[in-house]
Amino acid sequence: MYRVKKTLGVLLAPVFLILLWAPVAGGAEPGSPEVRKAVAGAVKYLDRELSAPGYDGTLEWAMLGFYGVGADLQHLSDAREAQIARGIMISEAKSTDYQRSVIGALAAGKNPDGYGGKNLLQGVISSQMPGGKFADSIDGTGVRLINAHIWGIISIYASGRDIPNADKALRWLEWHQNPDGGFGIDTRVAHSDVDMTAMALIAIACLGKDGSYPAAARALDYLKEQQYEDGTFGVWGVSTAESCAQVIQALVILGIDPASDQWSKGGSNPVTGLLQFRLADGSFTHGAGGPANNMATAQALIALGDYHAGASVYQRIRQSGEPSIGEGASQTQPKLYNSLINLILSHQ
Repeated sequence: MYRVKKTLGVLLAPVFLILLWAPVAGGAEPGSPEVRKAVAGAVKYLDRELSAPGYDGTLEWAMLGFYGVGADLQHLSDAREAQIARGIMISEAKSTDYQRSVIGALAAGKNPDGYGGKNLLQGVISSQMPGGKFADSIDGTGVRLINAHIWGIISIYASGRDIPNADKALRWLEWHQNPDGGFGIDTRVAHSDVDMTAMALIAIACLGKDGSYPAAARALDYLKEQQYEDGTFGVWGVSTAESCAQVIQALVILGIDPASDQWSKGGSNPVTGLLQFRLADGSFTHGAGGPANNMATAQALIALGDYHAGASVYQRIRQSGEPSIGEGASQTQPKLYNSLINLILSHQ
């Protein structure tokens, strides 16, 4: 059974899941030494790289991954707030900057309104257009970017708020599903890709639909058709860590075991496929034989955290009830989750 009923409540469930997970098909069980080692290695690598003097790159995906496994992310949050205050990777011309920053703030247990001196969540909410689309820009203009719509939905969902005009938001997303069942990034280009389709499935789940919903079922069929013979996913015929990670995240939020027979090919699956990209230093590469990649490592950490917990990190943030929007947020959830990462590290 893939999902474990959280009878002791969502705050404590991930700790107990380590002991309660049943074996799954295809190897690399959620609580296996291989998965635990990959999680601990990714945390150590990202902590070292992102805390290095002079680093001024993207932080939110690592913050989300840290939250998902209970690692301390306060120092990363402090760095991100400082970035926002200096105007780094936060532009009103890019709704995705605000949406990503909302998710980072929530992972840190902070109120996204006021985070780094910006009212991030209110900006995302106010960017929604009359037709339900979350606009490309925070000023409410721009209808090209499907990813801006998707991450508008996900970021508001994670905050615990009801998604405004949810029916319209869902219809807009459905209208831009391609004939093959997949989704692309731009409304003007009818080209589907695995990563955007997986992200769209996460948004559909955030809108309250499951895998049987027609748009979700078509997207899942598209992903199944795109799976390579070795169980992995990628782009242009080349497997990538990020594609495997996005598919894992989409399947988990829909309650589907990514290591089940249904998602296994050639004796492998998205999870074991993802682990193939892991390097000795704990990092993950973008593609086979490539160098360490921060984005690939962060996305892999999020995916493995979801797989380990049996629930999406966005669900867990939302269910935690923190931060309470409009009030100061406590650090209860991160502190409780620290026991998970400590247990992982102790079993290397």
